[in-house]
Amino acid sequence: MSTRIMRRILILLALALIPDAAAAFSWQLDSIAQMGKFPRFCVDTYNWANIFFNGTDTAYVRSTGYRWNIKLRTASWADMNEFYFDRHHVMHMQSPYCSSIGLDVQYMAVAIGYDININKLFGGADRSKSRFNFEFSSARFSGRLYSVTNRDGMIITRLNNMNDIDTDFRNMNTNTFGVDLTYFLNMGRYSNGAAFSYSKLQMRSQGSWIFTAAYQRQKMNFDFRSLPSGIKQWLPDDWSDSTYTASGYNIGIGAGYGFNWVPCRNLTIGIMALAIPSVNYGYLNSPEKRCSFRLNYRGGASVVWNHNRWFIGTSIRADAGFIYSDATTLINALPAFDLKIGWRFNLF
Repeated sequence: MSTRIMRRILILLALALIPDAAAAFSWQLDSIAQMGKFPRFCVDTYNWANIFFNGTDTAYVRSTGYRWNIKLRTASWADMNEFYFDRHHVMHMQSPYCSSIGLDVQYMAVAIGYDININKLFGGADRSKSRFNFEFSSARFSGRLYSVTNRDGMIITRLNNMNDIDTDFRNMNTNTFGVDLTYFLNMGRYSNGAAFSYSKLQMRSQGSWIFTAAYQRQKMNFDFRSLPSGIKQWLPDDWSDSTYTASGYNIGIGAGYGFNWVPCRNLTIGIMALAIPSVNYGYLNSPEKRCSFRLNYRGGASVVWNHNRWFIGTSIRADAGFIYSDATTLINALPAFDLKIGWRFNLF
């Protein structure tokens, strides 16, 4: 790379650090491409990737026109487990809802934010570190990396036909780590981001088939020995020492459908649902590893209103997994709700 090109790159970096000077500098890609072969190659690569990952039919999906946004948000979530054993008995348990408020500043696909745990402020349990979620999205693909841990216990709320029994259950711990990669078939006319991450604008109603590949590492341990005898008497006889364990690795490929309804210009209502058949290899209430079948579901619904730079949106999502064994089926579900109010802008 010549000295002249290096000098221009250094000037470019310097201008980026000086707002007044940067305001007079052209940030157009054509101007950068004229700086030499390597900058031109970078611009060409960017343009190709932008068309491949984000190319859309603008009659159906449009860019917001802004690279930055700031959001005030509130979220609430819980984890639930429901056991079906001997095909005649059911036990439902769930954790208290964990709620938070926070502020995000986002540039394109990268966001940084801060949360305050509402439960802790009002004297509840501090469970803010038990859930981690990172997502990225483009028109063609989206990805997610997540982790959920519960060592705080749950409340047994139902046993067979007995509701509201509200029995504390502390001797349990669960941990799930997962990675998903999702592909949208009709990416030119359907935008999942318009409904769930507010990164695009859906102009006309449209849907798309959705395909996903998913990996999970899961550990679930339940020790029922400390529960009252009135509850333990319903447990399956083959549960060794009144305990249930399931741990291993899941790999699945699934499909589903998403649809965005645009009843008026600024309003988008979105729904999506996927089924993900999976193969698990690990321990399932047994000292020996084995392969087993699992079925996971993912669904969501959202409503978003866009007005110029402002937007307000709410969504509810749920992940559910069915763990099958000879005499028991365990349904593990994670429902989550969020509300966001934001403002879009550009810095230059």
